[in-house]
Amino acid sequence: MGEYGRRMDVKIELDIWYWTIGSIKETIDITNDILNYRFQKTIKTPKGSCQMAVLPQSADMHILDIISPMDVVRISEFGTLKFIGYIQRVSYSGSITQDGKPKRNATITAVQFGGLFVDASTGFGLGTALGKTDGDLVTYSTKLFKSIDKATIDKTIYAEMVALLVENFRIYLTDLGGYNFLRYLEHYMDVETGLKSTREALLPRTFDFYTGTEQTLTFWQVAEQLVEKPFNEFFIDNGPRKVSIDGELVELSAKSCLVFRETPFDGTVGSVSDQSFSNIEAIHIDKDHLVQFDLARSMDEVYSVYNVKEAAFQLNDIARIFTGQWKIDYGLIGKYLFKPLITELFYVRTEDSDGETLIQEGKAETVGQNAVDTLKAWFENNEEYLSGSISIMVPSDASLDPKIGDKISVYGIEGFFYVEGIAHIWQYQGTLKSDLTVTRGYNKGKRIELKDRIFRRNQLQ
Repeated sequence: MGEYGRRMDVKIELDIWYWTIGSIKETIDITNDILNYRFQKTIKTPKGSCQMAVLPQSADMHILDIISPMDVVRISEFGTLKFIGYIQRVSYSGSITQDGKPKRNATITAVQFGGLFVDASTGFGLGTALGKTDGDLVTYSTKLFKSIDKATIDKTIYAEMVALLVENFRIYLTDLGGYNFLRYLEHYMDVETGLKSTREALLPRTFDFYTGTEQTLTFWQVAEQLVEKPFNEFFIDNGPRKVSIDGELVELSAKSCLVFRETPFDGTVGSVSDQSFSNIEAIHIDKDHLVQFDLARSMDEVYSVYNVKEAAFQLNDIARIFTGQWKIDYGLIGKYLFKPLITELFYVRTEDSDGETLIQEGKAETVGQNAVDTLKAWFENNEEYLSGSISIMVPSDASLDPKIGDKISVYGIEGFFYVEGIAHIWQYQGTLKSDLTVTRGYNKGKRIELKDRIFRRNQLQ
């Protein structure tokens, strides 16, 4: 039997969480009650989602009687865990049709587990509600300040900065008495395996991440300050899977894992500008798994001017834009006029908080110039890239199933694509399908040409 004749192997489990003691009360296999599901993830946010249509009643069990928000759903395909999410909503609806028959439906909506880092708020408001003072948040900030200051004595590593934030986040939640939330988080989150990058930063623009008066504050709000997007990537995906981190393959554990890595696009200063993501091995989509494609060239993310705001002490945003580094694409400015891509550096600063000079004069300007050159190298061919969606049958071999942050090659196309998002769709007694959101389709320094017979009407036979 080939892939098209295979037996679907899907398993959906629910962890019923016992919040009184902070542990799993029981795990229920609801595979036979699922009519269909769709889960999606994207590299741009950890808030992937899942929707499942469920039989509302199985034997004596009603779905609304056993499931609560923040219980956890786990989806496995062909024996490999593919999605972990916390339940956001369980809904049930019923009606009577015109012929007098009852109609009942139930739906489970879940959020990718890493979404807790975006949704779960701390801050002054939480301290007030618990009878704490704003000093608790200031203490949290001070501890993080001291941790980062100590880390910068020898060298600053991006991944270490994130790890320090994670540790201080744990300390803060412990101080507030959030033990059960911590147990819940640590049971499903791996905040170590994906932080293997040894890429070094310079000094942070600021050590102060909190004022102590924020009504709400999330982990992700602070963490995104530390990672300098788009020069680095910071995302969450669950294992088991392999992910390329700065050219090295790392095996993620079967949890939701924080991943930090240098953005893997070629074309940075001093490298070959062929845009082939040469430090990532491609996963090939063969013709037996290819279902559908929807590709386009677009001006949506085409830029004619690039600006990098250099990290500076005591300069406002407007001043930093004017003193930052500029790069103009003269070939495109006459075509699109002013379409700017403006970003900022967080780690280049010429002095520490005490005014002691720690970076050589001119170093900040050099780093800023390299950064703006890199942006232009990455994005100057955007109108030539193919992007869109490619639909495939999910392979039974998990290593051949593309995940977010992977590079793929596709049957009939010379070149490569970058996978920014995935959506797995399954219908009872149907095929298990994956819709890949792809970008940066390019072929070693030139645009992809759709020459294969699957793209040519007169060559289909």
